[in-house]
Amino acid sequence: MHSKGIHFSLALIASMGFISLTGCGGGDNNSERIAQAVDASKNTVTKIAIASNEQYVHFKGFYQFELIGSDDQGNPVNLTSKATWKISDPTLGTIKNGLFTASGTAGNFVLTAEYAGLVSAAQDINVSDANLVEVTVVHPTANVDECKNTTLSAKALFSNGKVLPYDLTWAVTSGSNASFKDKNRAILSTTNAGTITVVASGEDNNGVIVPSAAINIEVADTLTGVTVAVDKSSTELRNGDETKVKVSGTYAGSTDVIDITDNATLTADPTRYLKIAGSTITAQDGTVSGSSVTLIGDCGGVKGEQKLTVKDREVKSIDIFSPDSSTLNVVEGDDLNLNARATFVDNSTQSDDYTDVTWDIEYGNNFPEDKENLITISANGLLEVDEDLNEGNITITVTVEVKGTDIKDEVPVTITAN
Repeated sequence: MHSKGIHFSLALIASMGFISLTGCGGGDNNSERIAQAVDASKNTVTKIAIASNEQYVHFKGFYQFELIGSDDQGNPVNLTSKATWKISDPTLGTIKNGLFTASGTAGNFVLTAEYAGLVSAAQDINVSDANLVEVTVVHPTANVDECKNTTLSAKALFSNGKVLPYDLTWAVTSGSNASFKDKNRAILSTTNAGTITVVASGEDNNGVIVPSAAINIEVADTLTGVTVAVDKSSTELRNGDETKVKVSGTYAGSTDVIDITDNATLTADPTRYLKIAGSTITAQDGTVSGSSVTLIGDCGGVKGEQKLTVKDREVKSIDIFSPDSSTLNVVEGDDLNLNARATFVDNSTQSDDYTDVTWDIEYGNNFPEDKENLITISANGLLEVDEDLNEGNITITVTVEVKGTDIKDEVPVTITAN
């Protein structure tokens, strides 16, 4: 049955004129046609047509054409990204997935689209050099919700009376609670309530800026709740762990939960345990036993919190060394600097001093108890021997243990008379 299915598919494709079963391969063009044929056998498209449009494009602009098919039930099927698009004069621009981008030269071309052996009716497209005369910002309502991203739109009117797609620059000219993070995209980002003024502008054929009339938009104080979540199944992070953060908001009169990460501000308390870069956090300075930190998301004065625990990387082993001496010897009245080196479960090491440890001395059964205070070791591994020890050549044992674990190391240290 499987073999017959393959033969049938190849036969169907061949019968539709896409490939010759006995000829040589046709490269990417044939691959595209085969993909279209397989897709057409699924969606039963029987006819295609380029969607109605102005048939005008500005020579400094662009236009998104669409190809619509009809299946055997008469239902529309959007084939824009699946079709093969062709323009008769490539010097006027390029087209991919139906998006025509003008090259800056006026003229005319014939547009066609092909899909699974079907060819659309041709359209004559005029690439116009009409001049920009007016820009008008279009927004259906006079207000938007704080902390949401809102996509605006504008109309560009040309001297031939046509309204055509055109590259515009967007700006908030008053109000510090909103911005266009990309001035070439009409996505308005807001961070708090208040009134703002928006202007869109374009450059005409002579390089003169044509601004729209200013439009006032009220950013409404509608955010009622904020939640913060990390992109991990656990709220426990190890030093060096990096994860994305998502900030969500709920709004008055709605049960929808909206992603407001782009407009929220992230902070940590205490700040030392998290490095924050945009919506990415990196754990740092955590201890073996774990350090508590609160990740805070804030927008419009509404805050949400996520409690996290930051731990040091998991230690596999610890060893003692001296950065100043190759031998672990010390003379009475002198000191010896000792460090701890950690090896982690991923086999990486911290080659400098690992400080999340406890240092101790084992003096031995024959060492006089009343002289133990003459040999001490500090919390950072500095071994000091008092000159009044007067015990001659003796050996003690220095131990280091990773806090909160039973991972330890011990080394003999020889103390010689002064």
